[in-house]
This record gives sequence, C-alpha cells and structure tokens, in this order.
Amino acid sequence: MAADVSSDAAAAAVEAPEVRGAPEPQPKRRLLYTRQFAVVYLILAAALIGTGAGVVIAKYGVSVKGGSGPWSSWQPNGNPSAKTSEIAQRVGGAYRLPSGHQLLDVYSKRLTVPVSTGSGQATIPIAAVAIQGTKGSADKISLVSDSDSRLFQLCGNGSACAIGEGKASIPRGQIVRREALELALYTFKYVPGISHVIAFMPPPPGSQPSTLLYFDKADLRSQLSTPLTATITPKTPLPTTITATQGAQIDKITLPHIYKFALQQTQLGQAVLVLAPAA
Repeated sequence: MAADVSSDAAAAAVEAPEVRGAPEPQPKRRLLYTRQFAVVYLILAAALIGTGAGVVIAKYGVSVKGGSGPWSSWQPNGNPSAKTSEIAQRVGGAYRLPSGHQLLDVYSKRLTVPVSTGSGQATIPIAAVAIQGTKGSADKISLVSDSDSRLFQLCGNGSACAIGEGKASIPRGQIVRREALELALYTFKYVPGISHVIAFMPPPPGSQPSTLLYFDKADLRSQLSTPLTATITPKTPLPTTITATQGAQIDKITLPHIYKFALQQTQLGQAVLVLAPAA
C-alpha cells in the first residue's frame, strides 16, 4: 500500500486484544457487602482529596474522573451543515507541509457519488456501507443517509487529489490519517445525530483515489469521552516533526478503519459503498 495510507511496520503498533483468565469465584455474601462499602469509602476519599486527573480503582472496576472542563478548546457554531463546513475549514487549515503550504483541501460533501451513464455522468446517493467480512464472516451492512452520516474528501493539489508536493512517506501517511481522525472526532462530538463518518484519502501520485477511512461513532467512544488533547496534541505536527509516539497513537486508532472501496449500484438507482480491509 502507498506510504500515504498505511504501512506494515506501522500496523505492528496496533495493540493486541486483552486475554482474560477464568472468572474469579463468587465471594460470600458478607465479604461482598464489605467490599461494596470499601468501594464507597474509597470513592468518597478520592472526592475529598481534590480534582486531579482522576482516580481509577482498578481492583473493583470503578473509575472516578476529575475535572469538568470542555472536550476541546474550540467548537463549531450554527446548524449541522454550518458546523460541518466549519470543521472542514478549521481542521484542513491546521495541517501544513514543511514548505508552509496547506497539506490537503478538505471538502464536506453530501452523501453522493458520481457514476458514468450512457449520456455522461450522474450523481446518485449512497444508501448503504457494506464492509466485507473476513475469514468467512458475514458482511456488515449499515444504512446511511445525509441525516446520520458525513462525507469528507481530503484532496491534495496534484492530479486526482494526490499530494503534489514532496515525497510520500510513512510519517506523511500518519499525518493524513490524523487529519481524517480529527475531522471524525469533531463531527461526532458537535454535529447532532451523526453516526458515520467517511473520509476519502488522497491517492499516490499517478493513481486514482481508492482508499478511505470509515468510522462508526461507537468506534471512537473512548476518544469522545476524554478531552481531545488526550488523543491528539494541541499543536499539529508536520510530516517531518511527528514523533514515534504520536505516530503509534494514530496508527493504533486509524489502521483498523482503512478500507479499499468500490461502488455497486442498486436497482433503485442508489449506491452501495463496498469496503474491503486495506491492510
């Protein structure tokens, strides 16, 4: 795969799933009451200590988070359409090439795609997203529409939306995916009713667009419940300054959501976006 999208080396940064052991024996009733009261006292003690980053009582599975600040220092205004446009403009303007030029133009579009017809081209709505199953599993199909989904196109200044300046690299690919992730996070957080975000990626020079990032809101539940700065740094790095730690964080979140896409047209004249895992 092109370096602007993914890499096998980066994929190794994805954390393996947790392996759980056998369940603990059921405690006696009296011991259960004792533990419940102990948890209550620990919670009260944590609340009296003050507001820090938070206290996690891992043994009992209880988490107490301190602080009540905003999720982000900036948020969009207006109706859902205006908010989406503001998000695209703000996020797109923050990402730069080493030359200082903007990395990508970001377009917020209706959930439609162009198709060829006998008389030219037409635009038809995307009605569903189908993620192809792996190892014999069933496809996952989600119905989508303009009311519950947002589509972004990340477009470079080269042919067919490729990045026309500089060379493709693993760090630059991480920055591109970071930008798509930031678009999705702001959209899910501040645009009501949105459950799906589709971000079309720029292709390698000389190629046509073939990959995208697709997120369900549930995919980013953890990132949406903690401040934005816990996921991405306040200062947007350049492709030449992103650190290994920052790159690994982006890889972990985004690599599972990169897909090769194809279109199928239904008998009703709608489009189904068919996705196959890209890695």
